[in-house]
Amino acid sequence: MKVLVTGGNFLNQGAYLMLVAAGIGIRKHLGAQPVIPVRFGTQRQKAWIGYDTLLAEERVGFFPRLGRAVGGSWRDRLPFVTASEIDAVFDITGFAFGDQWADAPLMRRARNYEMWARRGIPIYMLPQAFGPFGLTAEPAKLAVRSSRIVYARDMDSYEHLRNLVGESERAKISTSPDFTIGVEGALNAVPCHDAGFGVIVPNWNIMKRAATADHASGYLEWLVQASRAMQQHGIRVVGLCHEGRHDREILDRVRTHVPDMEVIDGLNGQELKGVLGAASVVVSGRYHALVSALSQGVPSILHGWSHKYRWLAEDFDCTEFLADPYSPGEIVGELIARAVDNESPRERIVIATDTLKARNLAMWSEIASDLGWSRQANMVAGGIRG
Repeated sequence: MKVLVTGGNFLNQGAYLMLVAAGIGIRKHLGAQPVIPVRFGTQRQKAWIGYDTLLAEERVGFFPRLGRAVGGSWRDRLPFVTASEIDAVFDITGFAFGDQWADAPLMRRARNYEMWARRGIPIYMLPQAFGPFGLTAEPAKLAVRSSRIVYARDMDSYEHLRNLVGESERAKISTSPDFTIGVEGALNAVPCHDAGFGVIVPNWNIMKRAATADHASGYLEWLVQASRAMQQHGIRVVGLCHEGRHDREILDRVRTHVPDMEVIDGLNGQELKGVLGAASVVVSGRYHALVSALSQGVPSILHGWSHKYRWLAEDFDCTEFLADPYSPGEIVGELIARAVDNESPRERIVIATDTLKARNLAMWSEIASDLGWSRQANMVAGGIRG
């Protein structure tokens, strides 16, 4: 079986981690081979995480019969997969159908899914923060209508989806936690500090969304105070650049106030997860940095700027660590102390992680069962792709 994964990329490290997680799940739980469109990444990057390459983009109209036309031994020599060989489609960034991406070509992507569905290819939308859909209702509705199961990552997203579609479509909407939780981090880039280290992960979106200049400076001050609080507890401070030059610029500004801070940049998603999992405490406004830390039992202060952070804190039973990124003060030192000096949060986070992993496993089992039923139905109907 060949499963096309759409929405991931090798540039954003959260999207990269989702690609890795989807690939692992597809191989382990479905016994299938993950595939990604040719325009994403290099052949080396795809091979590194075990993906094959789809000759065209997601559009079904590109070479739909080429696999059968080539045939025979020649087909075995071609270093790509054709659209006619795809057995299922997994969307891993349903978040992109929300209002924040209203300027993106969402209808084109939704129509791709509609074409796959018409050919009998089942589509599954893996857990994401969905909505709101005030500006994007039409393409979002088409994407959901074309899918067999849509997984919301939190209850706000679940309600956004239910309000988007009619009663007949609501049965396909379910919930499941972030599916990158079980991905193992790579340890090759972990810094070695005998007394342990804490990690600061900035998010330039928090700075960009600041309502005033005072709020923007407040966010920077939050990171500076957190770094100094870590040092007061005898642990080194590591600034981890999770996404691009804008995040790096924030770290450079923090380092002017905290000269001893070590800055790490240029790591992929699994390497980032390795660093985060080895930390004593993490302060972050990057969603997948928080998932990477919390899923390894690391107490983390969540700088929430949308509902998905509140639900993430609920998932990992650590709501006391959800913090306003614009309001530093005594709370900064108190949160760092609570995370570093108390084993209770770590124990609760580990227990919550086990529960979330079990829910992830249930999701993959549900997909495997539905995919088996769908393929059997297609064969009985006369082999749509035969």
